[in-house]
Amino acid sequence: MRVALGLLSLAAPAAAAHPFARESLRQQALADAYVPAAGGCPCASAALCEPIGGPPVAAREVFGFVSGATDPAAVNWTHVTTVAWGDDAMMCAAHAAGARVVAAAPSINLTALEDPAARAAWVVRAVALVEGRYVDGMTFDYESPQPYGSPAIAAYAALVAATRRALHATNPSYQVSTCVASTPDDVDGRGYPMNALADASDLLYVMDYDTRSQIFDACIASANAPLPGTVHGIGRFRDLGIPASKLVLGVPWYGYRYECLPGATLDGRYCDIESVPFRGVNCSDAAGSEVDYAKLRAVVRNASVQTSAERRDANMDAPFFNALERGAVVQYWYDDPASLRAKFSFARGAGLAGVGPFCFGMLAAGDPGEAAAMWASLDAFAAYG
Repeated sequence: MRVALGLLSLAAPAAAAHPFARESLRQQALADAYVPAAGGCPCASAALCEPIGGPPVAAREVFGFVSGATDPAAVNWTHVTTVAWGDDAMMCAAHAAGARVVAAAPSINLTALEDPAARAAWVVRAVALVEGRYVDGMTFDYESPQPYGSPAIAAYAALVAATRRALHATNPSYQVSTCVASTPDDVDGRGYPMNALADASDLLYVMDYDTRSQIFDACIASANAPLPGTVHGIGRFRDLGIPASKLVLGVPWYGYRYECLPGATLDGRYCDIESVPFRGVNCSDAAGSEVDYAKLRAVVRNASVQTSAERRDANMDAPFFNALERGAVVQYWYDDPASLRAKFSFARGAGLAGVGPFCFGMLAAGDPGEAAAMWASLDAFAAYG
């Protein structure tokens, strides 16, 4: 997620390409423009517009995002407990399956929201949005750079806390979550008060993807979210004293396509990439483009595209392959059922609150067997004990 979502200002044209970023901006705009529907409950049964009851966090959360008007039929509801950003149809289907839907927080201008009165007014609108849409809470995703200790970022933690207090006062089953970077260590200039955000939220959704947004080593194509980085990032949250029961491991159900610089071969291991800077670092994954899991698997199955054998980097536990496209060698990196099972098993062993992808709909157009295997990988976390 490489854009400054909270202030609605893009960091760089290349950064705007990320699918989460585009959809987050769209969801914020929808929240800003929200007007309660005149017809009331949009579901076939009024009972489906009742919020999900019980504790705000399930015993084992499977918390994931949807993009756009994702067809609810694309979601395997076996383990899903929370869907972020769903529309009315998704809300009705989720409630029928006993799962929550949480709305995106409206856009956030932290300079203005340093004023307590402005925060209070924002919270009133946020509660009205949750109640008016018949959803089950709200998720925050602010990602603009902020230095440690800034008044603006302190206002962000105060805003999340005030929203949670207000929503829990309205309905103690409502859930409030906050999306955070893959580590608490000033990723992309985000010096956020992670302990304060953890205290302010029911859950922290750790976005363990796009971890090469700033590449400090070799400027080559590589894994989106290697397993050692996953383990390190969660460990750093735990080092701060943040309970495992507050953490959801977010994983990518998409990969990256990198066009290699001249000299790469179809069977080559390394793919040098163009240096595309991001927030002060010369090389970044903005040199690549994001590709849904279904679409990159279609490349492998496409008989008209010449590809290398699929290989796996044993250290990163990540698969990759090369392809020859329009005369250029490109390299694809992604997560597959095997790499996801390893991450979900780690999350289970670490006692995390949950796991879940961005995003559920990225399997909809893929081979049914491959999509089923991706869903089944969740069993490594959700179907135990």
